Amino acid sequence: MMGFPSQGDYTIHAKRLWYNEPVMMTHEGEALNRCCPRSEYPRPQFQRDSYFCLNGAWEFCKNQSPEHPSSYPKTILVPFSVESPLSGVKEKVGPHDFLHYRKTFSAPEGFAGKRVLIHFDAVDQVADVYCNGVLLGHHEGGYIPFEVEVPSLEQENELILLVKDDTSSPFFPRGKQNDRPGGIWYHPTSGIWGSVWMETIPEKAVRSMKITPRFDEKKVGFQLDAEKVFPGAYVSILFQGKEVARALFNEFGFAEASLSSCFHPWSPEEPALYRVLIGCGEDRVSSYFGMRKFGKAKLNGETVFALNDKPYLMKGVLDQGYFPDGGLTAPSDKAMVDDIALMKRMGFNMLRKHIKIEPLRWYYHCDAMGMLVIQDFVNVGKPYKPLLLALAPFLHLPFKDDRQKDYRLFGVGEKESRERFEAQVRDIPALLGNVVSLCAYVVFNEGWGQFDSARVSQEVKNVDPSRLVDAHCGWFDQGAGDFSGDHIYFRKIRMANDRRRILFLSEFGGYSQRIKGHVYSPKNFGYKVCASKEKLEKGLSSLFLNQLGPQIKKNKISAYVFTQLSDVEQETNGLISYDREVIKADVDLMKRLNDSMELK
Repeated sequence: MMGFPSQGDYTIHAKRLWYNEPVMMTHEGEALNRCCPRSEYPRPQFQRDSYFCLNGAWEFCKNQSPEHPSSYPKTILVPFSVESPLSGVKEKVGPHDFLHYRKTFSAPEGFAGKRVLIHFDAVDQVADVYCNGVLLGHHEGGYIPFEVEVPSLEQENELILLVKDDTSSPFFPRGKQNDRPGGIWYHPTSGIWGSVWMETIPEKAVRSMKITPRFDEKKVGFQLDAEKVFPGAYVSILFQGKEVARALFNEFGFAEASLSSCFHPWSPEEPALYRVLIGCGEDRVSSYFGMRKFGKAKLNGETVFALNDKPYLMKGVLDQGYFPDGGLTAPSDKAMVDDIALMKRMGFNMLRKHIKIEPLRWYYHCDAMGMLVIQDFVNVGKPYKPLLLALAPFLHLPFKDDRQKDYRLFGVGEKESRERFEAQVRDIPALLGNVVSLCAYVVFNEGWGQFDSARVSQEVKNVDPSRLVDAHCGWFDQGAGDFSGDHIYFRKIRMANDRRRILFLSEFGGYSQRIKGHVYSPKNFGYKVCASKEKLEKGLSSLFLNQLGPQIKKNKISAYVFTQLSDVEQETNGLISYDREVIKADVDLMKRLNDSMELK
């Protein structure tokens, strides 16, 4: 997203804290279970019966030494970042600070004498994990989950996490985090911001599983990554509680099953899911999948998005996944569900997850509720050049992105920056590969840290050929990927289908309305200011009916993303307020507008 800020009034029902910024709470944040927040099983795509949640109160110390402190003077509520109000700390973290976490716990029933995995769903940015005085693992990067193995727990245990986070580092993916927040950039997220939990695994365990729906054949394939594939290892497939297929794994960990007698395609309108039970030696894992296919089709000579081999119009909204009290961490599972459900009620069938990796439960809810997902990669690099990003799109100059001077121009002149970004080509598909609703990836957004977009997008396609790839969301198009498109805020919607790629209006709208008593900042950011609900709804109606609709009909736009789901910090261009208290645009109106958009 990009644009130019404007000033506005400032009213909020909030107390002030150390850096004179407000605390805005959601209902879910106010009702938070502080004993063990976010305690739901965190990984529905690969679930075992053993589970112990380590969220809740941890001892905490922030200093400028990597040595374990002699005392931990503060308490922090995990899984919320140091900067967030729900953490109970709400402090800035500098590049020279070290974050020390300590948790003591008794071995849960059934965990003694077994192999134990401790999972960290998100820690920003560099972390060392110690258990009972032993260094168990080191991790770098703030968005991908990681785990460490404890050979055996003691009766009483001490878990220590040492974290360092430099938000301004050009090397690590940081997304919209900025140590000088303003405009489209937000407060940093440091330390633990995802759930921490444990599970037991047998002596020979299944480490992961890849599920591959083969829609045209009405078959599904399973590939285990197992420490040993035992004779008799099996997969059982259930639909609505009844077993509909069963298959045995071969010695290489592969199995396939036919669903010809019970074939139910997945779509946003009918999100049919099959349940999966895996048995391999002593290990038991459950999962799920949906039968769907993403691709391209021709419609009246133009290239369009296809779902299950049929032209399909993706009606999307930009979802940044920020909350005023939890930052990047939703205050509850229900808070995530509520956002998805509201967008469904408004007639949207797709969320573009913008510059953030969500916890796996969020994707599960999209799968179960029927909401397509377009997933952004997370940007890296030095501070981006405002004139380049703000003016270049309007000058229509031919920029390249595959030379050293281009790398420097886009903020990724350092080789390490590019290498760490490219690690996502492996990591994100590995993490989200079994997500049913995930239909496409956005590799680069608006030139933020862009480099070699043609090559990198093809590598993403090679790793995950089942999804579509947008190489250049917004501008600086190099002609690669499955989408052509634009972000349009300051002019009327006019687009042309190149007949080779899907025409994607990947951002538009951004109409701003400040709701007195529900704004976060004295500053206001938006693309078109609407003084009242009536003017907002009139502007939205005109935008959809007089601009978007005719372009869908004429040029076959087959995917659009409205900006945006909620206000975020100083941005007031959401369909709902940042605290989720006020729905700005009438739900029935938005549904009528979306329903009136037709691809035919």
